[in-house]
Amino acid sequence: MSNSLLLRILALAERIEPDREAIWEWFFRTPISPYELGQDDEGDAVIAFLERAIEASNTSHLDVIPAQAGIQ
Repeated sequence: MSNSLLLRILALAERIEPDREAIWEWFFRTPISPYELGQDDEGDAVIAFLERAIEASNTSHLDVIPAQAGIQ
């Protein structure tokens, strides 16, 4: 995963979750982590998901479905 992709994912995650420890836990320790997706060239799907989550939170609709953001 490129540094620019990593920084973009972490910056978007921080807009959703202000607790950096929680972001780190999510990034590295979820069953299919964003880190693993990035290693498998799926970083763009992670970014799309985070952008959709931010968009939904801005409109008070937190019904983000991973498949809508391109995550299978």
